Amino acid sequence: MDRTNDRTSRGQYSMRFKLIHKQSNEVVDTVDVIKTSEQIATELFRQRKQLDDKTFRKLYEVKEDDGNRPTRI
Repeated sequence: MDRTNDRTSRGQYSMRFKLIHKQSNEVVDTVDVIKTSEQIATELFRQRKQLDDKTFRKLYEVKEDDGNRPTRI
């Protein structure tokens, strides 16, 4: 299986990727990546804001949406 989105018991997602040489179409390597849903969300938000990791973390925090809107003063 080239890619799975199987959720583990700790809210993590496991994905498998393969590296393919374009000329020979040969699989050179494979890697399994396990990330939490929070890590995935953080990466997506950071890319949307087009910020490097250090700047993004200085300006924002990512939390699971509980349905409540933050109060503004």
